[in-house]
Amino acid sequence: MTMVKIAAGALQGVRENGIHAFLGVPYAAPVTPERRFEAPQPVLPWQGTRDATRLGPVCPQIPTYGPVGTAATSKLAFGEDFLTLNIRTPDPAGRAPVLFWIHGGGYAVGSANEPVLQSGAFAASGIVEVTVNYRLGALGFLHVEGKPDNRGLLDLVAALEWVRDTIAAFGGDPERVTLAGRSAGGFAVATLMAMPRARGLFHRAMPQSGASTAIASQEDAAKLSRRFRAAAETDDASLAELPMQRLLEIQRDLCNQSYEQHDFARDGAAAMLGVPFVPVVDGVTLPEHPETAAQAGRTAAVPMMIGCTTGEYVTHATAQPEMDFALCAKLLHERVLPSGHSGSGIVERYRAALPGHSPRGIWRAVAGDLVFQLPAIRFAKLHARFNPVYKYLYGSLGANELGAPHGAEVGSVWYRDGSNSRDLPERQRVPDAGFARAIHDLWASFITGVRPTAPNGTWPLYHDEKPMVLRAGPTGFGVTLDPFDGREALWLPAGHEDRRPV
Repeated sequence: MTMVKIAAGALQGVRENGIHAFLGVPYAAPVTPERRFEAPQPVLPWQGTRDATRLGPVCPQIPTYGPVGTAATSKLAFGEDFLTLNIRTPDPAGRAPVLFWIHGGGYAVGSANEPVLQSGAFAASGIVEVTVNYRLGALGFLHVEGKPDNRGLLDLVAALEWVRDTIAAFGGDPERVTLAGRSAGGFAVATLMAMPRARGLFHRAMPQSGASTAIASQEDAAKLSRRFRAAAETDDASLAELPMQRLLEIQRDLCNQSYEQHDFARDGAAAMLGVPFVPVVDGVTLPEHPETAAQAGRTAAVPMMIGCTTGEYVTHATAQPEMDFALCAKLLHERVLPSGHSGSGIVERYRAALPGHSPRGIWRAVAGDLVFQLPAIRFAKLHARFNPVYKYLYGSLGANELGAPHGAEVGSVWYRDGSNSRDLPERQRVPDAGFARAIHDLWASFITGVRPTAPNGTWPLYHDEKPMVLRAGPTGFGVTLDPFDGREALWLPAGHEDRRPV
């Protein structure tokens, strides 16, 4: 057993496989009905010693977003006291760099308590690791009149403030915090980089398979709020009294509707992603879009490591059993309208650029670029104007946009020798321990503050003029021009297309 004393009281942790673990540690007060839509409230001190040897509850959630989201939905028990951190440290008396990890799940499902995040891999590499639970879905991102917007992000800021003030008690260095996350966690990292309240709370950033896609305007947020109230048959003042199960059912239905039946008129820019509960540019907590902030040099002035898998839309594209080019254009139409294109127009452009692709290959290319690849490229190029950026591409890239699917890298990033892969879903199990170890070491090298290097040598900085990426696959590592660079030209207005090869 391991004991640590912090301002709120004493914590009893556990030592497992040489790592000190403190689990379910609160950074804010429980989300009771009356606090559902308030900013996070401070933790009340406790008497005696709090048990931190077991994982706590997770944010309330039910399966959402079809097969992909259902697989990401936590099956763990949820409750009100879920604004918590899981901390693993190599030495509570040390002064190690800190990894602050935000889980994914489309801002509606998932948790910091999932098995893949419990390996202690980074603590075993000399890093204090912190995984965070925060408000999801309507609790975190529904616009409610008179309440703060972006409550899920405010939870993350409160957790980062807790790390600043408290992590030294666990052997962490509050001046060496890396903000990281995957999918919605990556979206959150990019957004926090543009939030004034988060400034100075982290010193490196690492968005994986997510950049600046999931952002709503105030108008779009208001549309979603009206639809939620109509489904709930109540007003904003009574939303806190809605039974949690009913709130989750409405949230699920609105998420599934947006995900399966994209509608630009109904969902606004959320139609591109199919994820309706997202951060909103409210002019207060988030003054401007992260890309706007990055273009002006107003994102956090920190080094960034950013990247995607090679086949981000491989799994998503299995939702349609049959596919031809007409259906591809129809399915994409509402999704691409926010960019000023029609479905048939963008399919025509991609077919001309990628003539060997099948209809499903075009579907993977367009949707994968729209949601993941091109936002990562844009954000990387903008941030690189003012700060060091390292960009990677995980997995091999095959014909027809086949490659490593969304989330494929997580098992490798969190790989630790001796970890029990039987507890993990198939998609997160590691077939090649040597490759997984190399990926983990690469991530750890960035977190520890040294210039990251791959097994094959130096990893060059990424620039607009020379968009070099580290290709990391089971067959080896190599530095090449980004194979997705140049596809931005396919989205330019008619008459402005850059005819560079893609």
